[in-house]
Amino acid sequence: MRARVATLVLTLAYLQFALSFESRHVVFVIVSQPEPYHASVAARLKQDIQNQVLEIDKSEAKVHITHEEFPVPGGWTIIPLLRPLINKYKNTDVRWALFIEPHTAVRCRNLFKALDAADKQEDVMWIGYPLSDEEPTIIHHFAFYEDLEEEGGFVYPNFASGFAMRMQLVYSFLKQIEGGERKLEADFSIDPAFELAKLVYGGAHNPGPLLTPDLSFCVVSGDNCATYPRQFDICGSAIPEESIYFAVKTWSGFHSTRAKVVKKTWGKHVSNLLFYSDKPDPSLPAIETGVPNSKTGHCLKTIAILKHVVNTVRNMPHVKWIFLADDDTILGVHRLCEVLSCYRGGSDVTILGERYGYGYGKKETAAKGYDYITGGGGTAFSVRAAQLVSRCACGAGAPDDMALGACAAHRLNITLTHSPLFHQARPQDYSREVLARDRPVSFHRHSSPEPHRVYATWFQHDDMALKRRRTKDEL
Repeated sequence: MRARVATLVLTLAYLQFALSFESRHVVFVIVSQPEPYHASVAARLKQDIQNQVLEIDKSEAKVHITHEEFPVPGGWTIIPLLRPLINKYKNTDVRWALFIEPHTAVRCRNLFKALDAADKQEDVMWIGYPLSDEEPTIIHHFAFYEDLEEEGGFVYPNFASGFAMRMQLVYSFLKQIEGGERKLEADFSIDPAFELAKLVYGGAHNPGPLLTPDLSFCVVSGDNCATYPRQFDICGSAIPEESIYFAVKTWSGFHSTRAKVVKKTWGKHVSNLLFYSDKPDPSLPAIETGVPNSKTGHCLKTIAILKHVVNTVRNMPHVKWIFLADDDTILGVHRLCEVLSCYRGGSDVTILGERYGYGYGKKETAAKGYDYITGGGGTAFSVRAAQLVSRCACGAGAPDDMALGACAAHRLNITLTHSPLFHQARPQDYSREVLARDRPVSFHRHSSPEPHRVYATWFQHDDMALKRRRTKDEL
């Protein structure tokens, strides 16, 4: 008797839940990339969500892979996705849009419970795992909201965990953007989740809704999680370190400082390493590029480096990748070799690193916007991609990463590939939750803490293991 009562109670509870929120009330938006590895991860996630929803309520989930179904320029910044999303789902029974990355794991039953709870609170307009900055940081345009201190500070969602927005908010927010009431203050797109939260809030004079923290959007997997980030697993064995040619941009004034740090840290663990400078220095070794040093913009120098490297590796058929770094890039060599196992080098066209965007945030420049790989965290070029990009032209004072990004987008029709494991800034410029997600590949800038300590903390252990394995193989 008790067993029958318990079963009845559970059945009634399930029916109540099922009736209060169904899969037809949410659209899943997987913010994806066309590169084959990332596209395959996105396809697997879509299939997994569809299977879960079919099991829960025998219906077809609304799941979109953005590079296939909403291929708008700068879609990764979210804002360009809003118009096609509204056009498709306006006047339907969709009440929420869930934005996730291909590496976001989704547990639909728990997600529907979280959205059902949010549905019952009229003032809750969007939910996710809350991140916050301890101090102003360059990657967030030094924006810091002192006016929100009494409310717990400004928070923005952890994109890797996903976040959900009411369609009501999407619609009203889009009207404000298209009507000019909401504008991004910066031309650059760096962290889309932060910039979206910044734009939704607007400011103290015309505030929009802040993100409502919901810890069922997790940073680590747990039984009650609706979502959580999956780690970036390697795709088989790490590629041989010898298959990468490392080219480091430097200047004669930094030969005894920054360049020596590279030599004493990650440079010890690579076979093919050459510095490119305004003056030769056999002790590094460094060769002269023929381009005078410039305080602003290094495009001509970078093109000269790529031309030289491309010519050099013609006689090195084992080299499949060219890694371009600054002299203050702090790199994990073994981690890079692991990550590159998921991508196609050699004759395939691949350019990988941390993606920034320019021009997407303003209506008048959005159509001409483009992505670029920000150089400080390092850029991995397949050999064929380096050959193509080395033909780009640029002015003497042009920023190299931006100029090459514009050339890749508008002249070469190359789609750049983003990896969140490369970092343009220092470790302290990123939230702890973001860095805890995966083992990073790189950081940038020699400052406090000093670079030897950053390298020792994040990369030295793995690189020493790489060295020991190579020594064992040689024996």
